[in-house]
Amino acid sequence: MNQQIEVFLKQERDFRFAIDFGGGIPVLHGDETLPRGSGIAPTSVQLLAAAVENCLSDRLFFTLQKFKQDAQGIATKVSATVGRNT
Repeated sequence: MNQQIEVFLKQERDFRFAIDFGGGIPVLHGDETLPRGSGIAPTSVQLLAAAVENCLSDRLFFTLQKFKQDAQGIATKVSATVGRNT
């Protein structure tokens, strides 16, 4: 089953973007850290890391539930190394 999703981004100022998921979900903002951005919102790298972590945690929760294991209280932490691909 394929699901089509759309996310809309609108630049507000410099590196600050409004991220609109639609469907009544509140708009999220993304920005870059100082000195490029203002640093008042998560960076795109942080959002990507959170998305991967959320996806893996969802799958863990689903699997634990499926096999009738205690699936409450899951806590995860993600670490990412960012650098140039040389």
